[in-house]
Amino acid sequence: MTNRLIVLAAAVAACLSSAAHAEQREPVTARVSIAGLDLGTAEGRRILDARIDRAAIGACRSRAFGLRGVADEGRCRREMHRDAQVRVAQLTPVKLASAK
Repeated sequence: MTNRLIVLAAAVAACLSSAAHAEQREPVTARVSIAGLDLGTAEGRRILDARIDRAAIGACRSRAFGLRGVADEGRCRREMHRDAQVRVAQLTPVKLASAK
């Protein structure tokens, strides 16, 4: 069985008190294996979601402190999850039904 991976990406801004002082986060990526998963089942998707969560937590560590750091990490993780949804949708065949 080949080891299939999806690559997730996030590039988010850490917002400060004003837009003029915004810090930019460096783009981050994470690789998540989909090897051995049947994405057509709820269990396969649950396991993939857990893998994505772990990858996003590791990749989205912020250098900011306090609430700013928490907000930055949250935005990064949400962006990675959105990216993952798009990439998984591209991998998963769509079943179409036709009414005759």
